[in-house]
Amino acid sequence: MLDFTALTADNFYDFEKEILSSEEVFPENIRESSESCLATLQSAGGMGLVAFFQGRYVGNVLGFQPLGEVFTDLKLHDVYGENSVNLIYLSNIVTLPEFQHQGFGRQLLKAFVNAAENAGFQKVGGHFRCNGSLKNFKALGGQELASFDNWYDTGETYTYCDLALGDCRPA
Repeated sequence: MLDFTALTADNFYDFEKEILSSEEVFPENIRESSESCLATLQSAGGMGLVAFFQGRYVGNVLGFQPLGEVFTDLKLHDVYGENSVNLIYLSNIVTLPEFQHQGFGRQLLKAFVNAAENAGFQKVGGHFRCNGSLKNFKALGGQELASFDNWYDTGETYTYCDLALGDCRPA
């Protein structure tokens, strides 16, 4: 079982080293920096979690409410049109390689989904690589809504999914 700590702008520097180190699993051009993590946590609806197993850092998750230009930059108008959506955007989820394939990523994601629901959001959405995060999101009831080739020049196709909160989600 994982232990979770809420990640905020006030305590970010307590976890900065671990968070930035875990970013190395991503292609260099989409890794989060200290500045981008703080901007996420300081933005509208910004929230995050840090996960630990037996006192060891396992991973983290960050999200925010995409408004205005950010909504457009993330190509969410391609998914939702101009409709207003009470959505928290899952901007980053990472589990260290030594903790992958053990159910920790799904626990981390489920804890974030629960925190988002408790914060009053109606949906959690995000762009996913074809990996464990996508599989875990879909296992919680996430639905594929769009596909984007060469997402942010990664050379990879990313799938946009969302999850309606308040629905019965599998464990």
